[in-house]
Amino acid sequence: MNQQSLEEQRMRRQEEADGDQDSYAPRRSDASAANTNPGDPILPPTVLVFRDQRRQEIRNYAIVGQTLWSFGPQRTEKIALADLNLEATAKANDDRGVSFRLPASNEAQ
Repeated sequence: MNQQSLEEQRMRRQEEADGDQDSYAPRRSDASAANTNPGDPILPPTVLVFRDQRRQEIRNYAIVGQTLWSFGPQRTEKIALADLNLEATAKANDDRGVSFRLPASNEAQ
């Protein structure tokens, strides 16, 4: 992991210890909607389409290099981008009105 990712993990652990788990997530889940302002939109989850056609919905993630890190409320999951059908993932999210963008190759380092 790079220094920024390590710092984000440290901040997340500190926030969880403080009891504010949702402040780390840039997107709020339906479960945390009760903690939002009435005018805040509830964003739909991002869908991942795997090469074997399996689908998985996630709400908070980061792409570092060739790895997608999914930050769930109970655990963090590491998913290789090579395991995903990136074209189908982009289309599935576009159809749902969700932005799924891969970093340019020089950004992914």
